[in-house]
Formats: sequence, structure tokens, C-alpha cells
Amino acid sequence: MNKLTEEQLLDLARKERPKLPDFEAMWERIQTEQAYTNLHNASAAPRSRSLARSRKRLIPLAIAVSSVIVAAPVVAGVSMGWPVLFDRLGFTTAMESGLGNPLDITVTSAGASLALHGVVTDDRRTDVMFTLDIPSLPDYHIVDFEYKTITNSRGETMPLNVLARKADSPNRMVGLLETQNGLGNKKDRLKLSLQNMVFYKYKDTELDASPMSLKDNDRVDSRTRFGTLQIVSAARENDVLTVRYEVPIGGPEDGKLNPGLFLKVGEKRVDSSYSATLPTEKAGILLQLNTFRLSDSELKSAKLYFTYLDTVQTITGTWNTSFEADGVKASQAKFRKPLDPATVANDSDMDLKELVVTPLEVRLMYDDKRKTKSPDLESVYYDTNQLVLDGKTIDGGSWHTEKSGWYLSFPLREWSQDWSQAPMKLLLSDARVTKRSKAWHPLDTPSETKQTIDTKLDQFPVTFTYYKEGEDLIVESYSTDPDFIVVSQTSVKQDGEVVYPPITPSPPGGNGTSKKVERYPGLLSKPGKLELNPGFYHFKDGSRKAELTIN
Repeated sequence: MNKLTEEQLLDLARKERPKLPDFEAMWERIQTEQAYTNLHNASAAPRSRSLARSRKRLIPLAIAVSSVIVAAPVVAGVSMGWPVLFDRLGFTTAMESGLGNPLDITVTSAGASLALHGVVTDDRRTDVMFTLDIPSLPDYHIVDFEYKTITNSRGETMPLNVLARKADSPNRMVGLLETQNGLGNKKDRLKLSLQNMVFYKYKDTELDASPMSLKDNDRVDSRTRFGTLQIVSAARENDVLTVRYEVPIGGPEDGKLNPGLFLKVGEKRVDSSYSATLPTEKAGILLQLNTFRLSDSELKSAKLYFTYLDTVQTITGTWNTSFEADGVKASQAKFRKPLDPATVANDSDMDLKELVVTPLEVRLMYDDKRKTKSPDLESVYYDTNQLVLDGKTIDGGSWHTEKSGWYLSFPLREWSQDWSQAPMKLLLSDARVTKRSKAWHPLDTPSETKQTIDTKLDQFPVTFTYYKEGEDLIVESYSTDPDFIVVSQTSVKQDGEVVYPPITPSPPGGNGTSKKVERYPGLLSKPGKLELNPGFYHFKDGSRKAELTIN
């Protein structure tokens, strides 16, 4: 995950999100309705103080996110999906359509006032809109609470995510509290518990190592609490530098501090064009990958930096309250429709089966075809998923939960009382294709001198280079075509017996270069006839597109 500041996030939101509704008008209507309800219930009570506050402009929630809980490392940094944080348009749609509950709750601790303004739920999640007034906001990149939960009336405690950013008012933050839905299809009173707010800022440290001279197995002092980094591999292909390295961590909390590398060329910061946290069997280690795109002259003068999230301020306080959420509204508003298999048949790995509309999003439920089809068959994944709803295009993404399974999610921009009449089409583009080669290429007797095999996988030129290191066979694969992603794993047949190398993980989308290096340990300790199979390989196919009628 690259270092993203608030301004970068806002720029991203402005570029990627559609035009938003009038949040100020919406918020004033919500507050006016709440004030009217309070007035009616109290017979002659004065207007709520929150009504006066409603005239203060609030930043749209869909772009009001620059702080986020840093989750435990996953397969790829990009899978943390910063743009996803802005896909909360459904909250606003639901509130405007009367499917949410307005709230007027304020809790103060350690001088910081937390105000809850509204809650929306569907069958998967519950979102709570809040503002937070703090005596003095520090300069920070990320904010988190040391302890954060929501508990339902049955005593079930659900983990809580916090999406928040600075508002335009001084010393104010605005955002969403988000958790799993523990309501079912009924109303419930939820208990919110937040404790100790921690502000983090990236701390950058220049290292005593030149990125141009990095080599496999180098050890580099991070000059921080993380100690010495182990460079697993450093490879330069064309204008791409790919570095894999191990970061020592004392526990999961260290992993949440997002440690990593970046470069500087003069005063210009060069963040990785692709980054990932890769699986490793080593305890107390984060295996990181970064790719940097820069010219030879830039690399020659580049300096290497280590960065991580450092605590800049902690507000020691406790913010506890409770509020009512309405699962009945979500249940009554939900629309479901089985999809016609003939209409939604497509060449992707998705077997679409159901349309689901909730107060927060449109879901297209699907089964993963890869679970049932032969691995020898072609597999297609579309990076871009768009839903055309009543003539308006909404960007979406793929999600998975244990309860719901796989689905495409699209944030709602408007509400309809009759979804059966709403025209919908699914547009799929930016295909990534996986195939398996059945070809076997004879190898000459390996030596320390590199030998090559030039072949084609589909229309893509691919060169395999093989050589000997001790008793190990090394196989490198590389393509000059920018649309070829990578060979995921080769295999070698030795006197008729098929041998596979240890898996070298590649993140989704490749490493930023198509080069792959594999080692067959001890394979050459005994003589024998050798043949090479390219195995599975991945490539982009921009010409593939699909348009499916959903409704």
C-alpha cells in the first residue's frame, strides 16, 4: 500500500466518483425531521440544538475519507482498495429515502465530543454517520481507536471499522462507523464502545543503501524499531525495479503500522507503482514486495527510504453509548430476483445467479466456476465491473463473505419503489486470462552458462532461460509483450517423472514485470533427460468485453 495523504485521497475521490447529491440539503432535512419528532414527542420542547448545527456544511461522505483502520496484511496491498472507501453512496441514498434512522446522540470524553447522526442497515452491514469534535487535531495520516466494538442485545460483539477524515470545520472529523449486521430482520439496540483515539503519521528514514546496488540476500538496517531488513531479491527489468524484502515484526500490531520502502530522486518522492504483502511461513516476518518505475538516470541518483506509521498523539478517553437500528426496514426494502442463466451466460469465472438490492447496494451474486471446472480450461477474470442502472453507470467490485459467498457490489445512487421495472445491464471489461500450456520443451544438459528456449504462449513471445547453480536448476521466464503478465509455475519432467519447483508467490496482476525466476532444488544431483513445461500463464486481453442484461 502506497503512502496516501488526505489530499491524495481527496484527489482520487474527485477523479473516480460520480457527481454526488446535495449532502447539505439532505442533512438539513434529516435534522429538521428529527427536530420535529423530538418536538412532537416532548409536546412543547424547544428545538434540538443539533438543528442549529445542521447549517454547518458537512463534507460528502463518499469523499470524506482520509483516515482508515490499517488492516492486517493481506495478499496484495492493492487489495486493501483505497477507492473502495469512497463507495458509500448507498448510505446517503438510504437516509434520503427514509430507510435509515436519524440519530441525535453526543458523547464527550477527554474533551472530544462524538456525535452520532444517523444509522442505516441492510442484511450485511450497519453504517453509522458521525462527527467528532476534538480540542486540537494533530498533523496525522491515519486515526484509529485502540478498542472499538458494537454489541447487540444478545451480547454478540462485532468488530468495527472506522472511516473518517478532517471536516472543513476546525478540529472536526466526519465519517462512518461500519460493522457487520447483527440485527437480522428486526429492530435492536446496539451498544457502541470506543476507547483511546490514536493518531499516526508516517515516519520516513533514509537508509544507508543505494537502490541501484541492491542485491539478493543483502541486509539493510532500517534505523528504526523494525531492525534489519533482509533483501530476498532485487531485479531490474527495463524501467522496473522489483524488490522483495523481509521486515521483522514483533506481532500483528507491528504489521498494522504498514512498514515499507520508497525512493527519492532529488526532492521527488517515488512511491511503488505496485506493492503487496506476500504469504510466508516464517514467524515474525512480513514478506513485502515493491515495484518502482523509473529511468536508469533516476535510479542512479535515487535514495532508499523506509517508512512506517508512528504514533503522534493519543487521546485517552472512552466514548460509550447505545442507539436503535432498524433491520425491519432493510428486510422490507430488499429486492431479490433469480437471474436467467441463458441471459447472463458469459466467459468469465462468474456464474451469475441472483440480483439483490438492499438499502445500501446492488449485489450480483455468483458462484466461482473454477471450483467445478477443469484447471486445464481457460479462466477469465474481468478487472472492471460496471452496472448501468436506469442509464447511469456505477463502478463496482468483487466481494466475498462466509455467509453470502461471492458477489459484485455496486453502491446505490438512488432508490426505486419498484426495482422490478428498473433497467440494469452489467458491463465487463479489462480481462485477465489464465491458460495452461501442454507443450514440453526438451532441455540440453544444464551448465553454469545460460541457455534459452524461445516460444510463444498464445500470441505472446516468451523466453525461458535455464542454467545450473550447484545441483539446483534455475528457470527464468520473460516476455517483451506488455500485455503478458507472468508464467505462474513451470514444471520439469525428469526421465518421465514430473517435478514442480517451490511456489514463488506472485501478487495479482504480476510484479510490474513479466520476469519470473524459479529454482528446482537438488534436481541436477542425478542425471536424466529433462523437459520443460510452461504450465499456467496469465495475460491481459483488452479486446474482451461482455454486456449482460440483468433486469
